Amino acid sequence: MRWIALLLAAGLAQAEPTVPNAAWSQAWLDQAYLPRHAALTQSADALASASKAFCETPTPVQLDNVKQDWLITSQAWRAMDGAPAGPMVLERLGRKIDFRPTRPDDIEAAIQGSEINNAATRGLPAMEYLLWGNAQPKLQLAKLKQPERCAYLSKIAAQIASDAHVLDQPWSVYRSELAAENAFFRENLLSEHINLLLSSMSSLQKRMPTAEGVKPEQFIEWRSGSSQAQWLAQWDGMNLALQAVLQRLRDDGASPIANKVQQDIAQVNKNCRNLPTHLAQSTASARLACSKSVATLKAIIEDQIGEQFDLTLGFTEGDGD
Repeated sequence: MRWIALLLAAGLAQAEPTVPNAAWSQAWLDQAYLPRHAALTQSADALASASKAFCETPTPVQLDNVKQDWLITSQAWRAMDGAPAGPMVLERLGRKIDFRPTRPDDIEAAIQGSEINNAATRGLPAMEYLLWGNAQPKLQLAKLKQPERCAYLSKIAAQIASDAHVLDQPWSVYRSELAAENAFFRENLLSEHINLLLSSMSSLQKRMPTAEGVKPEQFIEWRSGSSQAQWLAQWDGMNLALQAVLQRLRDDGASPIANKVQQDIAQVNKNCRNLPTHLAQSTASARLACSKSVATLKAIIEDQIGEQFDLTLGFTEGDGD
């Protein structure tokens, strides 16, 4: 597999890390990664089907169905992005399915030419624009009754499903490699996955602007009004992957570190879960408290978990895409 060769050449870990055994490694994948992939592919398939049905019968009810499936799929993607790993990184799935910022002019031009090879004219952000416009949802039904526009919507949805399913086999191969006689993938498991978690935490902070007077357009998914739900989906994916790390800390006799991380996770939940559905309606102080709690959690992972497991932690915010 191409992605395996790339990962072997990457040299992701420079230190001598803690090496999990095959059973633990595969259990982490089975519990925290593969279910999120399954949720993404299932929701993307439903989105593709709903989009096709809507274009055949473009009614308000059918449009609502597509919007609901888009919300589910987008949150499933955000959960995956909360804790990415080898296959999705090396396939650059984020660029294919979640290219930002949204470029309406490019999308409008693409509708006329039926071109979706440009990353800016495909994926979930492009669908959000077609379904909600620039926060003008009531105007979109009439627009989407135009055959070429609806056909483009359906084509994007089908491409999202196809892109998600590209990872079906790589995830299976990755799982097998974690039990291989050659321990390379297990040796790099903690370093790679925790680095990617840290990168996602940086992304999560960027999704929570903390200044006074921010405009709705500064919040990702402002068109669909789902910025808080999307933020929490990414956080929940991250939190799910962290639970195995906490258990490993306890197994290694580092319960005090695990307990402190668990306390910091609880603080993120306390500060972030009760913000308004539209994050633009939240106060700057509330958003700042949420962002700071994520920063505190990120710091202890970088410092204490990295030291406990003897990991090299040094990915940048751009890694993971």
